[in-house]
Amino acid sequence: MLITGYRWEFCRPPNPEAQHLRGLAHLDGDIGELLPYLNTVLRGHMFFRQPPSLTIKYQAKLITFYPREIANNILKDQEEADEIMGWLMRAINQTWEKRREIVPSFEVAPKARILEILKLLPRTHCGVCGYPTCLVFALQVSEGNIAFEACSVIEPERKETLKDYLGQFLRPG
Repeated sequence: MLITGYRWEFCRPPNPEAQHLRGLAHLDGDIGELLPYLNTVLRGHMFFRQPPSLTIKYQAKLITFYPREIANNILKDQEEADEIMGWLMRAINQTWEKRREIVPSFEVAPKARILEILKLLPRTHCGVCGYPTCLVFALQVSEGNIAFEACSVIEPERKETLKDYLGQFLRPG
């Protein structure tokens, strides 16, 4: 087992209206050499060799791994933070145990294409999702900032097709 514990540090974003927390989990071990393996397993969004870091998107959140810390940009509360860290610790430790069977990746995974998402949206620009146009909504979905389910007016058949399309870009967990 590579990581057995962590300690949280929370803060509020600079926006005074923000209701979420930012969290930094200080790890009890160093995962620096594991980052390319986690990039393979978690299909990272951004990977950097120097300084070493890996960013993934998970449930419309950005999670960045550093050698001794994991940062999360959007958390409701400590309970949600601990749930996510439970999943991440399992992923880290399972990857560590199976690292000899995993080909490390120093690449960035592909992301969903905005126009492919837009084709499946109703293109009514109704604003029910909170965005002014379907194009802006598609951009937010492609970046992982919002879940496609936030479009409540999409037809069921198109919703399934969009779910299948986006499924290839989702992280496990």
